[in-house]
Amino acid sequence: MKHSFYFAAIAALLLASCTQPFKKSEGGMEYKIISDGKGSVIKAGNFFEIAFDQTYKGTNKDTVLFSSKEFSNQIVGLDSAALPPVYYKIFKQVHVGDSIVVKQVTDSLMKQGGQLPPFIKKGGHIIAHYKIVNIFSTKESADSAYKAQMVMAKAKDSIKGLEQLKKDDKTIADYLAKNNIKATKAKLGTYVQILTDGAGDAIDTSKVLKVMYTGKTLEDGKVFDSNKDPKFNHTEALPVNMAAPAGTQGSVISGWTDGLSLMKKGSKAILYIPSTLAYGKQGAGADIKPNSNLIFEVEVVDVITAAQAKVEADLERAKMEAMQKKMMDSAQKAQKTQKPSVK
Repeated sequence: MKHSFYFAAIAALLLASCTQPFKKSEGGMEYKIISDGKGSVIKAGNFFEIAFDQTYKGTNKDTVLFSSKEFSNQIVGLDSAALPPVYYKIFKQVHVGDSIVVKQVTDSLMKQGGQLPPFIKKGGHIIAHYKIVNIFSTKESADSAYKAQMVMAKAKDSIKGLEQLKKDDKTIADYLAKNNIKATKAKLGTYVQILTDGAGDAIDTSKVLKVMYTGKTLEDGKVFDSNKDPKFNHTEALPVNMAAPAGTQGSVISGWTDGLSLMKKGSKAILYIPSTLAYGKQGAGADIKPNSNLIFEVEVVDVITAAQAKVEADLERAKMEAMQKKMMDSAQKAQKTQKPSVK
């Protein structure tokens, strides 16, 4: 019953959308509002929740650029100082339950100097659909709804992450089987092929490692980084703090800490890392595409405590500061002894 009502509503919306003409606005934008006029009107100072998607329609392809179904709805304030004038003009006309279709010619966007993906060409259109889901009269109620949206978005990401991890795991497992590689699966899902056992205690979160590495993509084997190859301009061992939170100094992708936990000082291994434990759906740079599984050849050249690592870092910092001071003193001395020019 629910599904029947939903599809009937969608059919009605599409029919209304097709028969209603677009209105022209500034900057080559066109829009139309599909409304039954029954919902509450958005007033200045209100906040409203919108579901939306954005699609590129080219000469031979349609590409979804963004969809709130994949992330979360957006909550926006009807504020003339915050919204672009053309959008303020549109949204101040609408009610809860209304839909808005906005169409822009790609040529106009290019003339405005907007940053567009390379596959977007002249002669196409960017079409956005907005659905007004709810209205909030106070910032407190809007903030509360925003927090609820973030909880839902986190749950979506978690479910998608699990689905992607299953897909990644199969890809890596198939690769290992095809190449007759024996590897141990670590706690989070990184596969570790030990080449040299190493010695000493097992690595845990109290340790800081010094690691030599080369990273490449599983898909095509392209090397994207290395501290073994001088062409990447950094040949020092990489310090890895096994307890560092993501994004802080000494931290690495979770696939690294997962795999390194099966190694010891002197160990050499190859880590096969699922995209979900690497750079995920965002990717990294030009070489690591979204949802790329990675291979890292790693060697643990040293294992020290966090306290020892701090002492080494402090000494290195002091050394750098002394070098900088020496350079500044030399520059100042040279400036003082320089003879004035004769005019």
